[in-house]
Amino acid sequence: MDIPTAIAKSWPYVMVAAPGIYAVVKDLLGRRAIARKAEADLMQMAQDAASGVIHTLREEADRLAHRLEQVEAELGDLRREHSRMILDKDARIALLEGEKRQLEARVAAYRRILAAHGLAEESAA
Repeated sequence: MDIPTAIAKSWPYVMVAAPGIYAVVKDLLGRRAIARKAEADLMQMAQDAASGVIHTLREEADRLAHRLEQVEAELGDLRREHSRMILDKDARIALLEGEKRQLEARVAAYRRILAAHGLAEESAA
């Protein structure tokens, strides 16, 4: 079979098949475009979700940083208060130790006076 005869015999089939082939090619190209659009939409959704997460993380980091500042300030206050309490207690201890020494000195002085006058120490009843 020569080429013109083959074309003449297959021409009606080509004319019938051409719209189908065109539709299949168009459908494949359309599906690719839809797939690209779906991929772009999916990437946009992922970016939106990621930006939401990033925003949430930034807010949480800011909130925690503020809380950290509060804790550090409270800790500093407690340390200063503790130092003042220690100083107050040390001063009170020093005052009581001084008073104790004075009382011991008076007791010793009174006992010496009693002993000098020959009065024996009597036991307290």
